[in-house]
Amino acid sequence: MSRPRSSFLLLSGLLLAAGAARAVESTPDLDWLQVESAQQAPEQRRGADMPTVFRAALPLRDTGTIEIAAETTNLLAAVRAGDLPRVKALLKDGAQPNAPDLRGERALPLAVRAGRLELVRQLLAQGAAPDLRGADGRTPLGIAALDGNVAIVRVLLKAGADVDIRGAHGNTPLLDAVLMNRPAVVRALLAHRPDLERFDREGLHALALAARDGRGEILEALLGHGADIEFPDKGNRTALFWAIYKQQRQSVDLLLARGADAGAMSTEF
Repeated sequence: MSRPRSSFLLLSGLLLAAGAARAVESTPDLDWLQVESAQQAPEQRRGADMPTVFRAALPLRDTGTIEIAAETTNLLAAVRAGDLPRVKALLKDGAQPNAPDLRGERALPLAVRAGRLELVRQLLAQGAAPDLRGADGRTPLGIAALDGNVAIVRVLLKAGADVDIRGAHGNTPLLDAVLMNRPAVVRALLAHRPDLERFDREGLHALALAARDGRGEILEALLGHGADIEFPDKGNRTALFWAIYKQQRQSVDLLLARGADAGAMSTEF
């Protein structure tokens, strides 16, 4: 009697298992699992559609992400080495001056960062776009302005670089030049009529920055190019407020001599 009962239990178990399997196969709530598995697209290469700033974080050993042309790698290496004849030869043979490497680095920002004026000229002459960013998100003009390289600033502006373009940190080249006390760069930028009412991340414009930091020469240049002496920052404070608040006597005297209205100045910080 035990054997038939055992066989019955075994058969019942098999039938239940089969029924459960069929239920899973036909249960609408679970159909998406099978459809998704069957229709799943082939995995795309990592980094193919990734923005440059994120692609720059990929490890160098991840060679399966994006294919980089050999001439691009060679061009960037020649720029890093400052090898002008090699750069000329590679460009003549078809190397693309705007092509990025795996990290999003490009030839022109590299050359600007190294202060290589002749390389910058050569790359621009061969079609390098003056506003394309490097791997760090900075523009060539922003790099040159921060570094105080007025010769490269002039070359880039002549090539059509956007005088008001913002860098990775949000500043325009003019704001960076004021912040770093680069009066020659400021004058070069002012010749191309930048927007003097752009704000930095703290809500200050160029005149307020110059007054706050005691940049007398830059303050004179900005006022000479039409900066509004009463134009407020985002906190409704004028350049005179910042000069007084930071105890910049030279800035205070200069602003008052140019007609700044002390009575209209906000006293709220």
